[in-house]
Amino acid sequence: MRLGVVLGAGGLVGIAHHVGVLGALEQEMGLTEDRIDLLVGTSAGSVVAAYLRAGYSPSELMSRMHELAAAAPGPVATRPVDLLRHGIGSAYVIARSTVRIPSLLSLSPLPSLRRAFPAGLVSLGHGIGILERELSRSWPERTLWLPAYDLVSRRRVVLGANRAPYMPPPQAVRASCAIPGLYAPVQAGGAVLVDGGAWSLTNLDLAAAAGVARVICIAPMSYDPRRPPDTRNRLIREVPTRLLVRDAARLRRRGVDVLMLAPGPLEVAVQGVNLMRGTGLVGVAKVAFEETVRAFRRSSKVQEWQEEVAA
Repeated sequence: MRLGVVLGAGGLVGIAHHVGVLGALEQEMGLTEDRIDLLVGTSAGSVVAAYLRAGYSPSELMSRMHELAAAAPGPVATRPVDLLRHGIGSAYVIARSTVRIPSLLSLSPLPSLRRAFPAGLVSLGHGIGILERELSRSWPERTLWLPAYDLVSRRRVVLGANRAPYMPPPQAVRASCAIPGLYAPVQAGGAVLVDGGAWSLTNLDLAAAAGVARVICIAPMSYDPRRPPDTRNRLIREVPTRLLVRDAARLRRRGVDVLMLAPGPLEVAVQGVNLMRGTGLVGVAKVAFEETVRAFRRSSKVQEWQEEVAA
């Protein structure tokens, strides 16, 4: 494989950011879906990656930004007893997704307990119906990897790759987007899957595993280290940014050429703190597009990539 594109987590705001950046990549680099050998999408990135492989262009996705509001989180329960049951189940899923030292959480979740205390505090709204209607039930010919995290084995599962449990793309996207504690996990055989961001917000290391020579990583939840935001937003995004820089350095040591695309100060300000909101997404996408175009035209490295992509 020659070129990989990795799309990271970031909620509904992250989806809008991805669309804007991909639009800039298409305009400035001529990067279209058919030129991407490996497409990796985590959480929000899984939605955009699946739509790209389904034939939707960034410009088509940009024109539909207003429709994302239909996927904004909605309540799954209203009765106090149901809220309590969902709260207990969600707390367990959060703990099992984050605590990885030997403890009581090392015991596999029993099906009976999962039924008694269902996880998930909100639903995807109309998002599930949209995915089922617009995405194919078959996997695309070109490589599409959607990471998820298995609560049973406590390991990463890369849907679409060899040895992963099979599920149709709409269901795989749901699994990769199932934020622990927020959305209900997705079951696939003996696996109970939640958001791939529980393992890594980008899963950038998969690019090295696939053997690509160059990789573009779009990371909505980080910030551009060369253009840091204000102090508050920098603190909020410091950990994702450090992890992104670390993962990119590891790939470079293995000979992979990495282009990191993280939000600058204006993009961070427009994104705000609530990444799951269903409002203002058109603005997020437009600013991401404009700022990425502006950054590209100042970068000599991007000019090298333009020649590589066009080859």
